[in-house]
Amino acid sequence: MDELTGAVQSWMAGGRFCQVDGVEMFYHLSGQRSSHLPWLVCFHGFPTSSWDWHLLLPHLEKRWRVLVFDFPGYGLSAKPPHRDYSLGRQLDAVEALLKFLQIREFDLLAHDMGDSVACELLYRREQGDYPFAVRSLALLNGGIYMDMHRPLLTQRLLRTPLVGALTARFSSWQVFRWQYPRVYAQPELFDETHYRSQWALMLNNEGRRTLHKIAGYMKERQRMGERWTGPLHRLDLPLKVIWGKRDPIAVYSIAQKLCKSNPGAQLFTLDDSGHYPQLEAAQTVADCLLQ
Repeated sequence: MDELTGAVQSWMAGGRFCQVDGVEMFYHLSGQRSSHLPWLVCFHGFPTSSWDWHLLLPHLEKRWRVLVFDFPGYGLSAKPPHRDYSLGRQLDAVEALLKFLQIREFDLLAHDMGDSVACELLYRREQGDYPFAVRSLALLNGGIYMDMHRPLLTQRLLRTPLVGALTARFSSWQVFRWQYPRVYAQPELFDETHYRSQWALMLNNEGRRTLHKIAGYMKERQRMGERWTGPLHRLDLPLKVIWGKRDPIAVYSIAQKLCKSNPGAQLFTLDDSGHYPQLEAAQTVADCLLQ
């Protein structure tokens, strides 16, 4: 069950690896690199990978050149056990990748844990002299306000000291297969290969060793507080909030609170989607982005 599926192997074959910030990262470029189209950079969530975007990419290629990648500790990227997996360090790796690819200006799309990495980016941008120009921001379902976030049981265990390491070590396909479909509003949309692909990507490169470490971002969200939500509430960029209304984890009231705190935001509600709207309703998400 841990072996990469044919679907993931094809995805990997279409991407590339590079060494940045002391770690090997997997990335995938979509669209015409030589064109004058703007860049769209996508931040994925926990505990998955850039493969989350694979259904969305074909809908975006006429509008953007798209960069998706696996954060260190995720998916096909390296997962060194002693690395710092704080979200600030994750953004350091992203910035190194952007410099490597010579991307200086882009639109930003983020999901789940990636929403918080985007908030750290906004904080650095607000401090001045930021080396990248962000044109706009779009956020999909994520636990931006931790007091409203409702993590699954496994997520709660993983973020707990000592218990988290044991939970990661003894994680099983059976538990994953039972629990993971609950994040979708319509789990029947996905076949067995989809679930096996997500499981294999999570455990790739000895992922059990670091699963509890990357889960630490949930505690980090609580500690950062105003550092991350403040710049988001004061945002001076176009902001789209695209939310699956039937999400049991990052509940819809998070999106409502965010838009109330940022009156300039556009809220797009996807009534029949759960935590992964980019997988459950790729065409609808694309339509929202392209408006």
